Amino acid sequence: MDSQALKRRYLLVTILSGVLASLATGLVENSPEFSVIGYRYYGYPLVWRVTKTLQPAEFKLVNLLIDVLFWTAVAFSALILLEVALPRLGTKADYKAVFLSLVLFIPVGLITDVIHELGHAIWGISVGGRLTYLKVAFLEVYPRLALTSDFQLGLVKIEGLTTEFAYGLMLLGGSLTTNIASWLLALVLLRMNLGYKTRLGLRIMGVLGLLDLPFYVILPQIGLRHWVFLGGKTPEPLIGARKMGIPDPVFYAAVILVTLGLAFLYFKPFWERCWKSIKSSELWIFKVIPGLIFFSLWLDGSFFPVNSASHTLCSPR
Repeated sequence: MDSQALKRRYLLVTILSGVLASLATGLVENSPEFSVIGYRYYGYPLVWRVTKTLQPAEFKLVNLLIDVLFWTAVAFSALILLEVALPRLGTKADYKAVFLSLVLFIPVGLITDVIHELGHAIWGISVGGRLTYLKVAFLEVYPRLALTSDFQLGLVKIEGLTTEFAYGLMLLGGSLTTNIASWLLALVLLRMNLGYKTRLGLRIMGVLGLLDLPFYVILPQIGLRHWVFLGGKTPEPLIGARKMGIPDPVFYAAVILVTLGLAFLYFKPFWERCWKSIKSSELWIFKVIPGLIFFSLWLDGSFFPVNSASHTLCSPR
């Protein structure tokens, strides 16, 4: 394929990716600081869809266009990463794997979300709680099976917990369960000879399980949500660990260790190439070490306050 045709194809792919990503954010609730009661706001980074109780939805086309430009820029940056950055690390982009990963991401992500919410329910019930409500995406699972019109990444309600430890274990249980699932999937991938598509799907699920815990601990503390712009707004696992009486340094050390362990298992060839690049440059001295110092200083600062006295989990994500 000649260079001009290749450039046109790349341009078409980035624009299409930007449009699809912007439309997908129409399911992402993005409430402003000051909102009208009964209104729900969707779209990211700008709100372009507003639903109103008993009224037709309002669409802001200018905001939608800006969101398309934003996500097109993100797609273009990802393309540059695949075409420029990866070859410098001694690897080459596998576009077949990239495309298949995008196709599998939503169904695999949904399964991971179900595992997370079931984790809350299982751990909560195991310490004496009672499941009263469970919902994933548009599907209400319990107490009745039904489709709903509004999207939520996940919502679990557990009642009847009588101790701080039990409430904390339930809060921690969602990310704990996906983390355990990620370790089990890593062992399956290491031990079993599976087909290409199956391995890729399990690998994506394992990586999502890897990211669940550290993302939920860190991102809400810097103003983001569990999955950047989807999910909970509070560091649920951290709050759960505190209610269980686990000291912050111990909990953070555990999160770092399990995350690094899983990252090594899932990305071993990549880390080996990175280590060779680091040893042959001054990157370690001038970037990695200052980054570690900055992160350590951040850990010494204030953390998200725990001010909930309720023993009922009602955690929209």
